[in-house]
Formats: sequence, structure tokens, C-alpha cells
Amino acid sequence: MICRNALVKDKEYTVLMKRLDEAKSRFKSRPDKITGIYLELAEYLKNSLFLADKAEQNYEKVISWGQNCSECSFDCSLAYRSLAEIAIEREDYDSAIKKISSSLDFAYKTENPGLIQQALHQRAHICMSCGLPEKALIYAKECFKYLEENEEEIDELKKDGDFKCRMAHLQNFLAAIYTEIISSGSSQRQNNYEKRAIELNERAAKYASEHGNWTLLYRTLLLKLELTTGKERVSVAQSLCNTAAKVIPTKVDEKRFKKEAKCHLSLEKLRHCEPGNFGESKTLLWKRYEELRKEPDSVSGDLFEAVKKALIFIYKTEHRLKRANSVNLKDNAMRRRAQMSIFEKIGDEASFLGMNEIALTFYQRMLKTADKADDKRKAWCSMAETARDCRLWSRALDFFKEVKALEQQLAYDEEEMIDTDIAIAIVSAEIEDIPPRERLDKFRKVYGECRTPSQKLNILDDYLAFLSANGSHCAGGEYETKLKEKAFWEKKLEEEDNSAKSDGQNEMESTERDELDEMDEQQILFEIAREMKVVERNEKIVKEKANKNTYGESNLHEVARSGEYQQLKELIERGYDVNQMDHGGWTPLSEAVSAQNLANVRLLLMKGASPNTRSKEFLMDEEQNKITSSGLTPLMEACSVGNVEIGKMLIQFKARACAKDDDEWTALEYLNEFMMNTKGMDKQQEEKLRKFGDLIRHRQAEEGLSSRTFEDFLELLQQKKASQRKSSKSSQNSFTSESNGQLRRKRRISEDSENGNYLKSQLGKENRNAWISDEEDERGEEADSEETRNLKDYRRCIVGLMRKGNGQPAEGEGGSPLRTSKTPLLLFKRKEMTSASKRAFSTKRLFFK
Repeated sequence: MICRNALVKDKEYTVLMKRLDEAKSRFKSRPDKITGIYLELAEYLKNSLFLADKAEQNYEKVISWGQNCSECSFDCSLAYRSLAEIAIEREDYDSAIKKISSSLDFAYKTENPGLIQQALHQRAHICMSCGLPEKALIYAKECFKYLEENEEEIDELKKDGDFKCRMAHLQNFLAAIYTEIISSGSSQRQNNYEKRAIELNERAAKYASEHGNWTLLYRTLLLKLELTTGKERVSVAQSLCNTAAKVIPTKVDEKRFKKEAKCHLSLEKLRHCEPGNFGESKTLLWKRYEELRKEPDSVSGDLFEAVKKALIFIYKTEHRLKRANSVNLKDNAMRRRAQMSIFEKIGDEASFLGMNEIALTFYQRMLKTADKADDKRKAWCSMAETARDCRLWSRALDFFKEVKALEQQLAYDEEEMIDTDIAIAIVSAEIEDIPPRERLDKFRKVYGECRTPSQKLNILDDYLAFLSANGSHCAGGEYETKLKEKAFWEKKLEEEDNSAKSDGQNEMESTERDELDEMDEQQILFEIAREMKVVERNEKIVKEKANKNTYGESNLHEVARSGEYQQLKELIERGYDVNQMDHGGWTPLSEAVSAQNLANVRLLLMKGASPNTRSKEFLMDEEQNKITSSGLTPLMEACSVGNVEIGKMLIQFKARACAKDDDEWTALEYLNEFMMNTKGMDKQQEEKLRKFGDLIRHRQAEEGLSSRTFEDFLELLQQKKASQRKSSKSSQNSFTSESNGQLRRKRRISEDSENGNYLKSQLGKENRNAWISDEEDERGEEADSEETRNLKDYRRCIVGLMRKGNGQPAEGEGGSPLRTSKTPLLLFKRKEMTSASKRAFSTKRLFFK
């Protein structure tokens, strides 16, 4: 509530009060100059500040100032109408009807057709709000007639809507009245009221859609939702949400539209979800419940209660289904009966909450687990009644016929079987494929067979409705005769009828109670809150798993090349894919091997990481010289840096020793290369590497590959180098580097091998250029293709390393030094080559003595 001080600070309120004081001082004898300001002030207090009490006081002031002034009749009529609305909000219906009658009296004094029509419409609306739909229908028809008779005058007024606008609102309201009469169970509910409601509502919706009246369109969709059956309700609810988003709220009830629509959509998704799979609906309903719990007045109390009851139903159903699936009884008949009782209970609760689609599904499960004929009859009966509530008339008729057959088989007495015949007659009346004469004969036959007054009363409502809708097939005076009989039985059996209604309200308690029935609502909602925290955490994990950086790496890639073992373990337990590849084809295992983190490698292998993945990138030095081929496996990477422990572990987990990269190199060639380039290693380390090489060679033999000798390896290098020299060109094009924003910043860096540490994964330095222009080996000749140059430079690099090991400067094709002996580092880059572009990825530094 807004306190007095807050009102004083409200600018709009202050301006209105100032205007009011000025009008009172200037126009004491002119009430018409004052009532308008009072009315404006009351509307502002009611609709903007939500101060109904203060608004009511100002509406009373309007009436007090204007009741004896004919010029104030317009303002007085509006004030009485607003007072009636406030009375309805307080559920003071007698006062509301009295005030709306006064509003109509003042409207007639104005002789303003627009105001009179509004008052007539409002009178019908007040009666509807007071629970008097039949009276509201009479007043609405009177308003409809008045509107048609005064079409031209209302169009000339050009205020509060023209004729078409007012007619559309009235059509929507009439449709709502018909729908209310249908649901109230009145004897006239089948008097074509449903067809009239649908037709009128569609007309109103068409006008609203064509003229962008989103508030009216929202109301028509809300009514359409009530008149629609089946899965189409979900699409209607979705349209309701879309329309609510377009409404710019100007009244209190319009502020509820968005949240109200979301609640309806969540409930409809539950109603039509796959039985037993309530996950999505539960999440949606919980979000709605949390929103409404913080703002309970943002929707109607009934809708808030429906959301809460739906959540509780889901919780109970999920736990009952778990129990049904885990019934462990040796006696199969007892096990099936226990399951049948559970399915029946779920169906009863769903039916009680109006979720007939769910109820029908579980009654069908009840039938499948029923062994006794009496249990089957009970299941068929539940299915038939639920199908009737869903307006599935043909299915309901088939189900009731099954009930009748079982009753005959079980020798039920005639009185009980007549109840089934009544249901068959009522359902048959709704099936248009059955000729009207046949349906009427069914009513006459069953009505004549009814033995008790209650049975006659049960069929008379629908019998009369059918006679009214199909008068041409009726005998003269039949409708009037049956109407008199109905009135007679209603008076005589009033007490019995009330008793029957009480029994119907307690129908839910017919099944046995279980431990879930003993839990109160707060306990269940607390348990749901705990479950939803787990769901929210899992959703967060799923989003995290889907997130990738610009290189296609997940969090698992980054953690795998770090020393965070526990974090790596946690991510794997969360469900991260241990074989997920980045854009370069590197997996988390590749990252761990490159970082030479034995613990991370072991964990990834134990959790199912494949040791035989192949990269799509190759290694290059800082001068764009290709020094390896693409298609590297984790075992090749381990061998390229001489890590025996990781290599043995990979072989233990079925790494293929015979796998080859795109240049036909195996892991053994990479190990030989490492041994050849690493000088000054002690005998123990050298022996360790040779034994590891023998292990790889042995595995290659087992896999059917004849491995090369070390001498063959050197000879092959020389042959390829000679061949490369013959095909080389006189010059190379300089390689133009891409901008830093397009380059991958990840670098794999190793520490000096003298310290006993191997490659460690680090993020690259952001401000360093990833590429250096290529040097020219021979001037005056045409440039090679890039792939040819990369292959040539790769081989040149190998020879340079060999010369460097002998203390000689490494020379390129043209005699220029590749690296001096004073330079301890070679910088390599991983790069993915495509026909369309060149992309630089990670870098790696290898240390040599």
C-alpha cells in the first residue's frame, strides 16, 4: 500500500489535487466542472496506484456532487459502474448489482446511446461475476439488441469504440456466458450453446486480429482454450502466450496476462505430455510456481492453486510409478493387482484435477494389469467416463458397451445395468453418425426402463436437450411433457440429489491411501525444491558442455592440459565427452599427452578416451616450415618427446603402434627422430628409450607391420632430401600472416629437458605475432605450391637438426643458416590447411642441446 506521504510525493496525484482545489474555489456552483476531476482522480488511484479504498471515496464524491445535476449524469454513471467493479473484487455481489442498476439509471438520463450500451453490457457482466449466468444471458441479449438498433448513433459518437468494436466485445462476452452455462450442467447445456459460443468467439477473434486489438484477442484465445479439446489446446495456449506479449497493459487484469498465459501453457504441456515423462512439464511448472510464490497476486488464486496442485500430482505420480515398476512379489497375480491399484490411484487423482487425458492413459494401464472380471469392468467404466469428459464420444460409447458386456457376464442386477444404458444413450446422442431417429428411440427406451426417480432425473437433462435441438423428430408436446416431469422429480428428490453430489465430491477417497497421501503440501513442495536444484545444476552442466571457445575446445580440453586432476575428474563425472575433438582434431587426451601429464592421461584412458584419434593439424616452425605431418596420434606425440611412461600407458590401453600419419611415419619413426636429435643423454635414459622402441617394434609386428631399421630411416631421409632438391624452385613466395584476431592463441610450451620436465600446456601470449615471413632460399625462380614448400622445409629442418647436433650451422637450400648454434629453441606451430584458407593454431617449443 502507498502511504499518505508517498501520495504527496506522487507528481500526477499532486497535479490532480491542485486542479481539484482550483476547481472547487472557482466553480462552487458548477458541479460538472468538479465531478470530472474527481472521476479522473479516482481512476488514477484505482488503476495506477491500486488504492481501491481511496478510489472508492472519490467515486462517492463524484456521485455526491453530481447526483442532482443533469449535466453530471455521465460522470455519475461511470462512477457507479466503477463502484460495482470494486464491490465484485470484494465479493459483495448484492452491492455490485445495486450500484450497476444505479449506473444504468444515470446512463438513461444522459440519453447517450454509447453510455447506455456500456451500462447494459456492464449489468450483464456484473450478473455473470455474481454467478448468475442465466440472468447475465438475458441482459446480454438485451444489450445486443440495443447495440444493433443504435448502430449509427454509436458510430457518430466516436468514443469508447465504434459499433464493430463494441459488437466484438459483446460477442466474446456472450460466448463466455454460453460456455459458463454449459459447464454449470444446466438443462439447456446442449441447446446448441457450444456451437453458438464457438461461432461468436471466432467472430470476435477475427475482429481483434484484423484491428490489432490484442487485449480482446487474448480474451478470445482464453475462451477458445476452454472450448478446445485434445492436443490442439497446446497450440492455443502457445498463441495465448504470443498474444500476451503484445498487450500493453493499461488495467489491473491486463498486467496478469503474461504470467497467466505461461501458466496455462505449462499446464497444457503437462496435460498432453508422454505419460510418466514429466521432466519438462515439472521444470516449467516449478518456474511458474516460484514466480507466483513471490507475487501471489499476479494471477488468480484458482490458477495459482492449479499450478501448485499440478506440481504435487507430478511428484506423487513419479514416486508411485517407481513403486509400480519395483513391485517385488513372487505371486504374479498379487504383483499385477498391486500395480493395478497404483494405476487406478494415479488415474483418479488426474481425473479429480481435470487432467482427463492423463487419467485416461492410466486407466488403460489399470485395465492391462486387471485379471478379475470385476476389476476389468471397473477399469472400462473409468475409461468410458473419462473419454466422455474428453468429448471422445465414439470411444466412450465403445467403452460403455464393454462395461455392459461385463455386467451381463457377471450377472449384475437390472437396476445397475440401467445406469450403463443411460450412459450409452447420453453418449450416443452426441455422435452425429447415428441417425437422429435412432438416438431418440434410445432415449425413449431407456427412459421407459428407468426404475428409480434418480435414474429418470439422470437422463432427463440430456433427453430434454436432444428434444430441443431435434424438434422435427419429436412427437407433439413431448418436450413440454418431459420438462414437467423433470420439475416434478427435482422437487421430490432434492435431498437425494444433494446426497449424490456429496458422494461425488468424495469419490477420490475410494482408493486406498498410501504414504504419499500422508505428506502435507509443504513437505512435498520442499522435496520438489530439492529435486529442482539438482535439475538446475544438471542444466547448467549441459550448457557448460555445449560451450566451446573459438578453437572448438571445451572446458575438458583446457583442464586436461593443466595440472588440475580433481577438476578434470569432476568434469568427466558431470558427463563431458572424453573423445570430443576441437577444430584441429585434438582430443583432451591429446592435450594431456602434449602437456606430459601422466595422471591426467591415466584418468582419461580409464574413463574411455580413445588412444587412436588422429589430428587434422601438423607442426610447423616459426618460419612456416612444416616439420610433421597431420594425422598425429597420442602415441606419436608421446614418442616425439621421448615420454616412455605415457607411451607405455597408451600401448597398454590398445594404442595402435602401426598407425601412420599422412607422411607414412609411425610412432617408431618419431621416437627414432627424438633419439637422433637429443644429444648428451645418459646411458640409462638411452637404454630406456631403446627398450621402449623394441616394445613398439614388437607391437608393430603383432599388428602385421614390418618396421624400418634406424639405418633405413636415415637413408630414407637422405633420399627424400635429394628428391626434394631436384624438384625445388628458385624462389618461394613470402607467407603473408593473418591478423592476430584470426589466429589461434593456444601454445604448447615445453621446459628445458635438462630440468627433467616435459611439455606443459599454457595459453599463448596474446600480443605476439603467430607467424614470421618465410625466407627466400633461391632468388629468381618461381614459387612452389604451399604443400611442396612445406614438405621441402620439413625435410630441410630435419637435416638442419642433424648438423646442429654435430656443431655445424644448419643451412637451407640457398646456403642461408636455418639456426645458429647459439639459438637454443625451435618454435613449431600447429596449423590446419584447407583449400580455401590457412589457419594457425597452437605453437610448441622444443628444447635441444
